Amino acid sequence: SAYAPGEHIFEAGNVSPGLIVILSGKVDITQDGKLGRRETIVTHGPGSFVGELAQLSARPSLVNAEAAEPVEAFVIPSQRLRDLMVKEANLGERIMRALILRR
Repeated sequence: SAYAPGEHIFEAGNVSPGLIVILSGKVDITQDGKLGRRETIVTHGPGSFVGELAQLSARPSLVNAEAAEPVEAFVIPSQRLRDLMVKEANLGERIMRALILRR
């Protein structure tokens, strides 16, 4: 998938499309702060992923993800990610650890 600068990849309150692996570009993770102003929590770049535990149970996201510059990424849909984590226990454990550490 390709995202233009400023394009929303997902927004708080909506279910994310899945785990997003960034191939190129940067993605800002933001949260709505005081007075409705969005505050950047972290910026992820190539080789990183964007995701949270809520995606594993198809719950709404707690944060926003927005392309800070042109982004090329691939999306692993939530159901497929759950299936992969069950089939590949070692990989599943690593993914869970990474998601938990980001909380």
